[in-house]
Amino acid sequence: MRFQLLYALILLLLLHLVSAVPPNSDPPLTWLDAYKRRDFPPNAGFKMQMYRGLPSIDYDIAHARPHPNDWDQVEAAIVDALQLALVAIELIDSDSDIFPHYFDRRDKAKVKEVFGMVATQCKTGNVMLSKIHIQTTDNSNPPGCDEETLLYMRGAASDAPVMILCPPNVFKKKAYTRLKGDTGDPETNPDRYLRCEEITANGHVSYHMESLGALFLHEYLHYDSLVKQVYGRSILDQQLPNGDDAYGPVAVYDNLNKKTQARVNADSYAFYAMHLFWKEVCGVDFEPPRVGVDDIDVDCGGPGPCHASA
Repeated sequence: MRFQLLYALILLLLLHLVSAVPPNSDPPLTWLDAYKRRDFPPNAGFKMQMYRGLPSIDYDIAHARPHPNDWDQVEAAIVDALQLALVAIELIDSDSDIFPHYFDRRDKAKVKEVFGMVATQCKTGNVMLSKIHIQTTDNSNPPGCDEETLLYMRGAASDAPVMILCPPNVFKKKAYTRLKGDTGDPETNPDRYLRCEEITANGHVSYHMESLGALFLHEYLHYDSLVKQVYGRSILDQQLPNGDDAYGPVAVYDNLNKKTQARVNADSYAFYAMHLFWKEVCGVDFEPPRVGVDDIDVDCGGPGPCHASA
């Protein structure tokens, strides 16, 4: 009798434990799923590990309450840059359609290696990124900021480069990752966030895809200690036949010599990663960029593409 009673109690306990688990509980989020939901990083421990290898931010960037502020935009951009590199690493091997518009097919392993220099296999920032300092004070002589420059890197060949942001236009660039202190829905806030609604309405590879984080990724690739070892050459801003720097979607999409220029052109990597990411998130195959339409940066103070340069 006692054995039967004990058996019944154990059975009741097991039934209770089973009923406590939601029948349709979702599996744990992958880093990419979490990022698509704008909630990356998915846990505090991962965030702590990730931030061991990310740039430092100067207190000359507005950081006072209320949030979100300029500092919050920079923090989100640091995450977005890392995630763009990770998306490229994740998808590049299976990509046979987009890659040839930006690079020579035979360079795929090298291109993946470049992205891997930004985001390590542990899905954290390369420790070398922690040597980069981000500030708005432009004490270069002559100053590097003007109405057509959003940011630039000083000392890219040194051990301690400085990435200088150029207000106010640089802060017009939007985020993908949710900003600190923003409790609203990013999908209903086109003033702060990039959304599929606007990007797919355009339907072409364009500046509409470019976040502040994409600009950070561009600048990281100028840092010699980070990426020069891949090709034995610096990744710079190459020149088009007309003498213009190869910035923007039109310049980098089928317009550079893929073997000699694209592999060492920073915006080729940035727009390739953006193209992959927005196709993945929005589920859309984008058309090629149009001259005079998709290469106009609405966040720029001048009539042409804004500059992000070393």
